[in-house]
Formats: sequence, structure tokens, C-alpha cells
Amino acid sequence: MGRAETVHLEVDITEMRAMGLFGKRVTAAVATTVALLSATACGEDKGTAESEPLTKTQIAQAALEEGDVPGYTIRDNSGVQSDPSARAAEKSCQPIVAVMAPVASADDERLALRSIVKTPTGSESPEASYQLVLSTAGSESAAEQTVQDLRSAVSSCGSGFEVTLSGEDYKIRQVAVNKSELGEKAVDFSLEYQMGRKMRYVMVQNGASLTKISASGQFESKFIAVPRKIIDAQQRKLDEAAK
Repeated sequence: MGRAETVHLEVDITEMRAMGLFGKRVTAAVATTVALLSATACGEDKGTAESEPLTKTQIAQAALEEGDVPGYTIRDNSGVQSDPSARAAEKSCQPIVAVMAPVASADDERLALRSIVKTPTGSESPEASYQLVLSTAGSESAAEQTVQDLRSAVSSCGSGFEVTLSGEDYKIRQVAVNKSELGEKAVDFSLEYQMGRKMRYVMVQNGASLTKISASGQFESKFIAVPRKIIDAQQRKLDEAAK
């Protein structure tokens, strides 16, 4: 029951007492009203139910396919082997590594991988390439926590960290958050290797599902953004799959 409701009820009771109308029936009616208001308030506090995680089959069907995004070539890379050695030297930076090498951190292998490239007309070499990983957490709240953990990791690991990928050790020089209009359910960040390689990543939560997309230029010497049309197309397919 809210504060305004409580004050209003007290005023009504006082007025009834003054008029000599506060008998047993009125007392019972007031008690019933209080119970109903309390039940309504408690129901509002519970909020909406969480969405169920998509199955492995649903994830595969929801992932982008060739033709879903005009101007881009999309290939299924779901058979790529995982990298169990992917580790950050500092535990606080591990959520970033989970985006860099997402296969190693997938929940029950419920994921789909897609290679996406954009090749200029008349050229044989792509001007940009993207890797999309669509996966699911154990629950919607777990997916929300994954986004929060990544945001915290990007903030605390801004000055760089050491990481092991495919058995090789690398030094990440810096990590930075990018300006984004994707909202609180997403994290957009860039990282630069000591060797000069530049990568940009976006992770978006949709219910219990997580979309992770990396973006790199032809020579990986400059940062390029993850196209909004790819993000939006993937979110639309996820919304359809959840119906």
C-alpha cells in the first residue's frame, strides 16, 4: 500500500468515527479494503515474469542468415572449435575475454556463430569483417548480470591487461567505452593490442539471450563501428523467436 492510500484511509476512518458510523460492519469493510490494497501493492512489487532462455535449436534459427542484412555476406561458422585456454591474467578482466573468445564461455553450447563481411563493389577484399555470436544465459537475470559484469570489467581494465588466447600470450594496451545509443542493456567498447591490432565489440542483452559482435577493418589498423543495421536485424529475429 502506498503512502497516499494510507493517509486517505485514515481520514475516512476519522470522519466515520466523528459521525458515530464506525461500527463492526464498517470495521470489517475497512479491513477488507486494506487487505485488497495490500495484495495489489505486493503484486505490483513482483514485476513481470522473466523470459525463458531459447533452446539450442531456437538460437540457431534466430541467428542472422544470408539475405537478412542487405549488402553483407553472412556465413555460418558454428562448427568453429572452442578455445578453453582463453584467460585474462587478472580475474576482473575475464568478462572482456568472454566476449573476445565467446565459444569458451557459452552456456550448454547453446550458441550460433556467424561470419559477416562487407565487400566493396568491384573488389575481392572485404573492407570490414564482423563475427557475430548469439548465445543464451541460464536466465534473463543472469544475462543482465553478464552485461553488468562486462561494463565493470571495461571500466576497471581500461589501462590494459594480459590475456592468453589459443595458447598464446598477448598484451592488451587499452580498453575504452564507446558512446552508444543502445541503452543500458548493451555495452560498446574498443580494445587495442600492444602490437597495434584494433578491435571493437558490442554486446546486447535481449531477454536471456546475448548478442556479441566484433568489428575489424581490412588491416585491423583502425577502429570501425559495428553497423547498427546488423544489431537491429539480429534483435528483430530474437524478438520473433521469443513469441
